[in-house]
Amino acid sequence: MMFKAVIKDRRVWLAVLILALVAFVTRRAVPAEWGFAVVIHAGYWFTLALVLLWGRAVWKSVKSVGWGKWLGWPEAGVAALILVVTGMWIAHERPGYKVLADELLLSGTAMSMHYDRQAAYPVRATDVQGSFQILSRVLDKRPLVFPFLVTTVHDTTGYRPENAFYVNMVLAVAFLAAVYALARKAGGGRGAGILGVLLFAGLPLMAQQSTGGGFELLNLLLLTVYGLLMIRYLEAPDEVRLEAFILCAVMLASTRYESAVFLAPAAIVALCGWWRAKRVILSWPLITAAVFLVPVLLQNRMFDGGSKAWEMASQGGVTEPFGFQYLAPNLGHALVFFFDFSGYQANSPVFAGAGLIALPIWGMWIIRVLRQRNSASGRDQALAWIGVGLLGVTAVYMFYFWGKFDDGIISRLSLPVHLLMMLATVSVCSMFIKTGAGWRWAAGVAAAGLLAVGLPILSRQAYRTLYSPGMEMLMRQDFLTKQEDRNLLFIDNDPFFWILQKMASTPVMQVKSRKDALVYHLRNHSFREMYVFQNIKVNDQTGERSVDPVDDLGPDFELETVWERRVQTLLFARISRIKAIKEKGVTQAEASPLVPVLQETRSRAELERARLLYMENWLKQLP
Repeated sequence: MMFKAVIKDRRVWLAVLILALVAFVTRRAVPAEWGFAVVIHAGYWFTLALVLLWGRAVWKSVKSVGWGKWLGWPEAGVAALILVVTGMWIAHERPGYKVLADELLLSGTAMSMHYDRQAAYPVRATDVQGSFQILSRVLDKRPLVFPFLVTTVHDTTGYRPENAFYVNMVLAVAFLAAVYALARKAGGGRGAGILGVLLFAGLPLMAQQSTGGGFELLNLLLLTVYGLLMIRYLEAPDEVRLEAFILCAVMLASTRYESAVFLAPAAIVALCGWWRAKRVILSWPLITAAVFLVPVLLQNRMFDGGSKAWEMASQGGVTEPFGFQYLAPNLGHALVFFFDFSGYQANSPVFAGAGLIALPIWGMWIIRVLRQRNSASGRDQALAWIGVGLLGVTAVYMFYFWGKFDDGIISRLSLPVHLLMMLATVSVCSMFIKTGAGWRWAAGVAAAGLLAVGLPILSRQAYRTLYSPGMEMLMRQDFLTKQEDRNLLFIDNDPFFWILQKMASTPVMQVKSRKDALVYHLRNHSFREMYVFQNIKVNDQTGERSVDPVDDLGPDFELETVWERRVQTLLFARISRIKAIKEKGVTQAEASPLVPVLQETRSRAELERARLLYMENWLKQLP
């Protein structure tokens, strides 16, 4: 009966037709270069429409029951716990770019969207003509929802590179609130919600992401909200709840590439809700939802064939991005990450241990619930499909050529796996814990893990030192804080940091091909100084120091070191000033003599006394 109703409903066929047209046009009909141009010039507007439509659906869904009932946490104590945890994360982790160049490119896309609504990151920029100008842009492979969110903050508060960090700090609070609500639903009570929050509180990786500029926290928040919306929909299927849920799945696919996996469970759950309600549930936002996948589908063409977008060359000898041959090594690397006690991994062995014990039990529960089909409760069926989606994305990581969780740049991919383990833990605990005292004991174990393992790892920050690009970025930040004048040119193979600071920057290769232009600007003092950022490698046999070939400007550039720091053993980062540029031994241009900036030598107390004395004398001069 229900099957016939679905087949006969013209709205269903219209939705299928729109989806097929979107897939055909974006993947076949439009040439790749045209598609990329569409994303650059229209990506912002697609994303704006998606966010507004999803926000409207969520608001209508929440308004019908109220925020307190929807989230299920009116307790001030839980809110205080969430604020304390996020405050602890922010206090221990220094705000900055943690994963390069991902976070810089996301911020660059947000900058470009803010200034001219073009969804592409800048690769060359200058202010030599007065105002800051972006000279060239490139479309990034990363979806646009997070850059759009940062752009909105730029639009409302003014452009600041650090806005991306502030966005993630706010998302951290929202995520923990959503974790509490989802864990409470999964575990059946307040104790389960608190346990879920404490498990994530003891994970140093969360502190790293909550103070960085990446899209991991937004993806994790949307995953958690996706779970909540799925539960609410299957508990009482209607148009408003399905709109919020399906558009959340589209938001997920537009936030991280692999989160497109969650579109499949979303479609299945939508049909399950129809069967529960015994009617076809469709509205215009649902019929046209596939249109909002246009930017994602066009961007994903960057990954066609053996594209450089996969970055397989970074691993040496890799010829395909996914394969069964990666499963065993990746599982081994995952176990190393989860149960490392050295402090050089941003992990939580307590969290991992609880999750891996609970997962097999929860997996059997999922199979039993799926076999029951619609005879299971809406909550149980939703939790089972959430588990299927999270297991699916975990499988994607395990079959991925670069799915090594103990790699400093890859460990962030374990966050959806941690969400899976959290849900498994609270769900299995609810099978055995029937009293408030039992939940207090479980929360106590999680709190002990936070105090005994999580906080010491977070305090030492040893895991940060293994990732040299991150250390080099901190050096750039520290150097920039010492500069009172920003009329500087930086030659850097990672120019994005300086461009985000609205400073002129260009890569080494560009300088080598346009040395004449650099001579012109050095001769005419277009910039107060020209600096070059270089990696210095040390030969462990001879102790000889040499510039990394990719950073070497060649013998025609006379450099003077102004700043140098050790990044790792046998690796230094150096910032040098260009003193002169030569051609066949003849000097073509020279920099002005370096004028040292006068440093304040008085203490804070002496400065305060001087200020008070000045104010006293000033007041005496009043008529």
